[in-house]
Amino acid sequence: MKSREYQQIDPQALPTPTQTPLPHHHQADGVDRRKEPRTPRRKWEVFPGRNRFFCDGRIMMARQSGVFPLTLGLIFLTSGLFFIFDCPFLVKHLTRCIPAIGGVLFVFVLITLLQTSFTDPGILPRATPEEAADIERQIAL
Repeated sequence: MKSREYQQIDPQALPTPTQTPLPHHHQADGVDRRKEPRTPRRKWEVFPGRNRFFCDGRIMMARQSGVFPLTLGLIFLTSGLFFIFDCPFLVKHLTRCIPAIGGVLFVFVLITLLQTSFTDPGILPRATPEEAADIERQIAL
């Protein structure tokens, strides 16, 4: 295998904020020229990917963010048609349980869709070069 396929990012090479207090330097003109302490950067800012982040990184969506509103629209359209046209007939001629179960399922579908759309799926860490070489040796046997 080529060694460039298993490159690792050195965590020490990344810029990190310093937590040591800065000394007070006053110039002759009376202006304080200390640098402002840097705020810590989030992982999604340091390692940019293909996802879009909203609300300061609290909401993450894929590049194809148009699929989410389309899915929501289809769910609301079909559920709305069911509740407007079918539920009155079902309540009048059968039982109220079927529309109630439909409402519970509608809420469950919306909650799971929002959870899967707005949570970080995580990553699978890459193998270290030693692990990759070991795997290649095992495959070659």
